[in-house]
Amino acid sequence: MVGGFAKIVRIAQSVASMMAPTLTGGSIMTKIKSLRIASARLLAVLAIGVSSAAPVYAADWSYKALDPPDTYTGEFATRFWFGQGRTAKNLFATDATLVSRLTYSGYAISTAEIFARFELNNGWFLKGYGGGGGFWAGKLVDEDFPPLTDPYSATLSPQKFGSLIFTSMDVGFDVVRGPDFRIGAFAGYHFLRETLSAFGCGQVATNFMICGGGVPDFVKVITQVNNWNSVRVGFDATVDIGSRTRFSIDAAWLPYVRLSGVDAHWLRLDPFTLGAFNGPVPEDGNGGGYQLDAFLSYRLSDMLSIGFGARYWHMETNGFTHFEGHVVGFAASPQPLHWKVDNVGATMQMTWKLGPYPFISSM
Repeated sequence: MVGGFAKIVRIAQSVASMMAPTLTGGSIMTKIKSLRIASARLLAVLAIGVSSAAPVYAADWSYKALDPPDTYTGEFATRFWFGQGRTAKNLFATDATLVSRLTYSGYAISTAEIFARFELNNGWFLKGYGGGGGFWAGKLVDEDFPPLTDPYSATLSPQKFGSLIFTSMDVGFDVVRGPDFRIGAFAGYHFLRETLSAFGCGQVATNFMICGGGVPDFVKVITQVNNWNSVRVGFDATVDIGSRTRFSIDAAWLPYVRLSGVDAHWLRLDPFTLGAFNGPVPEDGNGGGYQLDAFLSYRLSDMLSIGFGARYWHMETNGFTHFEGHVVGFAASPQPLHWKVDNVGATMQMTWKLGPYPFISSM
């Protein structure tokens, strides 16, 4: 058991050190790949450590799922998340030919959130969080491909005034618990709303018919609003490392993700011009993803602790851009669409623990 926990500590330290350069630049895809590998190693070691501990602590697993609860405890935390994001869509013709690609990248994420968790002594728990913040800096690269657009076009626009709000709620049960660790399974719901806006336009390829003369950076050219609704299934676990330090992880698979969004090309909105858009164009899609939150916390007192960690969210969907009814003078049809988002970064939190308190069944 001790050897398993030592491995967990070493991997947790490697994850923390890996996340440190996230705020200063570097390849976001390299960081994402490294985080995936570290996460897989961490889950494997945690499973081995718990399986080796099971015979030792079997006598401590005294709760039963259907027993009425006697007590409950509560945890409340404030969190801050600093990181980077990237989201992109590929638009295809009906014959699967790539027509256009819009990539928002390099924008900084800065958010605040509130977290709460309630645990019953019979093993059940309820947890959730909600918050929001802004996307700062970044850029949009808008590409159009032959044969529909010939020659190839690529325009560059700064991203400004982006924002995100999010919330999550899970219910679960501790399937394994000992005096210094626990593992729980849960199911729940996650919502993420992202808004990104591109300003100005400059051609960086050879097609000077699109933004050839340039558009100044104070002119809003594109706004993308995406609502991601996800079903979460996963596990969360904690393990005490010494008397004051605790490592925790929350890993979720998103078996179903529903995207609902709109794309507004502001310079092409004109209800009276042939071929223009008469309003923002709706988009949708279905897909999946996964999410990971990990923390290393230090207990300052019985009630108060501080922690630092890492977060990674990935979602992608396949669906359609619904041009039908939105192109002036043409009976346009839906076009296949692929969306993907990756948000990664470092987190810190301050947690207050309350209880245990008697549980009143009449509540």
